[in-house]
Amino acid sequence: MKKIKAALLAALVAIYPSLLSAQNFFENVSENASEVSQSLLPLEVFVGDQAELRYSFRSAVDFFPNADLVMEEQIDVNKFPFRNLNNSLTIKSAYFSRNDMEYVISLQIVPWRPGVIEFPPFDLFSVLSLSDKDKNKNISYSILFEPIEIKSIIEKTNLHDVQPPAPPFIIPGTTYALFAILLAALIIFALLLRALIKFGDIRRWFKHMSIRQAYKKNSTTAIKKIKRLFRNKKISDIDFCAGLQNISRSYLEFRFNYPFKSASARGIREGFNKICLGDIPDSIAYSVEDLTSMFIRTDYIRYAHDSIDSQLYPPAEHQAKLASYERKSLSDMVLKAIALFESDEASEEEMNVL
Repeated sequence: MKKIKAALLAALVAIYPSLLSAQNFFENVSENASEVSQSLLPLEVFVGDQAELRYSFRSAVDFFPNADLVMEEQIDVNKFPFRNLNNSLTIKSAYFSRNDMEYVISLQIVPWRPGVIEFPPFDLFSVLSLSDKDKNKNISYSILFEPIEIKSIIEKTNLHDVQPPAPPFIIPGTTYALFAILLAALIIFALLLRALIKFGDIRRWFKHMSIRQAYKKNSTTAIKKIKRLFRNKKISDIDFCAGLQNISRSYLEFRFNYPFKSASARGIREGFNKICLGDIPDSIAYSVEDLTSMFIRTDYIRYAHDSIDSQLYPPAEHQAKLASYERKSLSDMVLKAIALFESDEASEEEMNVL
């Protein structure tokens, strides 16, 4: 029994230095760190500026045991034991990363007071997001930032009193540009005001121009159709007369907004009499008579064929057949009437079919 106790005592004495060395390692493993450096960007930081505080060190300790490729972790800023610094600075964000054997702690800070700010030490493992298995290990790694100095803009400028507001900076030539802009604005305003005053006249002018354009298109279409009808020698006299009437009625109805399509041959003059309020001007009276004669003659050709009247003598006056010259004369009657109604819209060339 004494021999067993002696053997156990000897074994404890033999492994005690190893246990003591391991305990010292786990209690403060940061003592084995090397190449510790700290930087503040920018070099001069003033109150209210946003700056980056970087703390770099090399260590054989693996702080990312479960990491695959990305060795970076965002640290919850509330885990830092910096509550006594809340009035001095604010930590916006914090990151911990590894590159090979080098580790970097990066803090984005905004200082609020000038002077030297000292950070209390903290255990790195206490702020990292480790697994439950890693948290149960009796390991600590102490980090201590070096004090940083925050500059005061007052000390830099040596201005301690509140300065009066500075006048606005004016680029040379700005005054002339402003006067030019003001003048242009006044001119535009005057034009807009005049346009509003003359809006009724302008609207009537546009309406008049649109109507004239429509009349021009109507007359041009009618003239082209009449010329095409006259040049068609294959159609009969009845078809020619029917086509000439249809073209003339369509033109007159659109031009004067009167139902000439349903008016009889002798009702053409009555229609113009209503349009002119009972007083047909002398300038168009002759054309109205020509149109009336054209409708009466073409009606006779269309409807008197094989009738008793067409058998009367002399045949040249009563037969329902156009003379050789009548197609041209009837077409010219309509063309000259159109040219007169449109006045300056028609040319001399348009007044004749040939």
